[in-house]
Amino acid sequence: MIIAIFLLTTVFAFPKYKQNLFVSKPDSLKKLAYQLSIASNLQADVDQDQVCTWLKEYTLTTAEDAYYAKLASQFLEECHVDYNIELPMIDQDDFESIYYNSLLNGQCPKLDYYITVGGAAKPNLKKQDDSYKTAAQVYHLATICNDNKVHDAIQEAIFNFQEIYDGVTAVLDRDSSAAVTAQLLYSFLTLNITNLHPKLQDFLKNQIYQQTIINFLLQRTTVLGSIEEQYWITKLFQLNQLNTIIYPIFQDYYVQKEKTQINVKFVNIKGEKVQPTEVQAFIADDQNNYSYTPVKSKEFSGYFEVSTSGSFPIELHLPNYVLKYTVKVLQTIEIEEVMFDIVDSKTSKPNFHHSVENGEVYPAILNANERSFLHVIIKTKQQVKQQVALRLIHPQYLSATTQVFAEYDKKRKIYYGIIDFGDPDHITPLNAIYQVELLLADPNIVPIRWNFLKIDTKFQAQTTLQNDSFYKLPQEIIHQFAQEQPQVPFLFVSFFVFVIVLAFLFFLRILSNLKLAYDKLPKDNQGIVYVFLALIIGLFVVLTLFWIKLNLIETVTILGILSVPLVIVGNYALLTLRKSEKID
Repeated sequence: MIIAIFLLTTVFAFPKYKQNLFVSKPDSLKKLAYQLSIASNLQADVDQDQVCTWLKEYTLTTAEDAYYAKLASQFLEECHVDYNIELPMIDQDDFESIYYNSLLNGQCPKLDYYITVGGAAKPNLKKQDDSYKTAAQVYHLATICNDNKVHDAIQEAIFNFQEIYDGVTAVLDRDSSAAVTAQLLYSFLTLNITNLHPKLQDFLKNQIYQQTIINFLLQRTTVLGSIEEQYWITKLFQLNQLNTIIYPIFQDYYVQKEKTQINVKFVNIKGEKVQPTEVQAFIADDQNNYSYTPVKSKEFSGYFEVSTSGSFPIELHLPNYVLKYTVKVLQTIEIEEVMFDIVDSKTSKPNFHHSVENGEVYPAILNANERSFLHVIIKTKQQVKQQVALRLIHPQYLSATTQVFAEYDKKRKIYYGIIDFGDPDHITPLNAIYQVELLLADPNIVPIRWNFLKIDTKFQAQTTLQNDSFYKLPQEIIHQFAQEQPQVPFLFVSFFVFVIVLAFLFFLRILSNLKLAYDKLPKDNQGIVYVFLALIIGLFVVLTLFWIKLNLIETVTILGILSVPLVIVGNYALLTLRKSEKID
């Protein structure tokens, strides 16, 4: 079924909007002007004297202030406000300045605001903080440009600004800003889609009319959004152009017989069935025009008749735009006959003296054991691409159910399947009365499930099932994390370092008592003394690394290794120094 939605030209209530009108003095001219516009669109009563008093209390300093004062005064019959103030010069590089000055004067801006002499986009236009908002303002401004050359030039310049183009496409695609979305959609519908830039026309056909943007905006009226959101939504829903927006929704699939009837129902936003005009359908790679046939029915508005099956793209041609969808039409397969036989060996040939027609169940129960083979032939009237399988269903244990595929014989134009009851990969040896089910499935056909036979199995060696499940539960995964190693107490480490440092200080004290000097070093065996000094320096380096990155075990290990050469070399070095002192 196709469901299409379009909006009636009625005044929408929007009760939440009405409740929030002029509860207190608006804190800006913009909010005051927008609330007056909303009140006018919703036909809400307004104390014009009070609002006029508020309007005169604002100070006008910019073109934006003057524009909103002018907009507000349009809704106040006897309120005269002087908005013709001396305005600052237009900043040609600032679009905000261009936008409000143009709206205030009711004129299109000069072309040099947008494009250069050569027709390219003006490169030095300031980047706005919000490209979405800028895009909406650009198209809103384009609605007041009656000159076709000016209008076309503005749009061409817009599409040369990647920032603004990205803003347009992003808003229409997926944007949470209802205010900007409503402003853009208002401008597009006011301009008429056929007058928009060709790139934007293609985009609109795939976004505005395909997606439920209108529904999104309508849902926003149930909450109290920003004043800008309320203003643009109420303006949008007053447009007669909304009547042209239609949203088709197709059902999952249709069933084909001779011709497929695709029903369509058009409803308005209230869910009431309506009857549109000028609707045609086209299928890709098909030159036929499938006309829409209206009918009198409570369930749908009309239908298209097509003769194509499978999944295919269809185009709905409506006034000013084209909708593209994919429709799935499934064929019904009629089974002529199923023939089958059970033989007692792999080499035995079946006689196929058992058969049933479509939907029947064979009245007798056949017998089988581990040596048996079930041969099945399936004949269908339509030879289309499809998958055919035979399923053996145990009456109690689902895990004992098995399935084998039937192969298509092109010469005989039949499907042939064999179930080997002795195959351990497919058969669980359990004695029971099984049901044999025929399965036909394919993306382009209506699936068929048909229980046509019962088989009583008698296995000599029967299996005992531990559980009834298709899959064994895997063992629980247990993650083993490294346990935190106990740390050496800080006081012990400090004591260890203190003892070592104290020993070195004591050793240095002994060396100082020797009153050594470089010129007093022995003439012989000086190298042993230098090695001894290098080992001492190495010990201090190890202690320094201990405080930086080494742990206690690593430090003790290194000190233990160094202690061996230190004792040996130190002994010889001290003896050499002692002899040198006696000689002197």
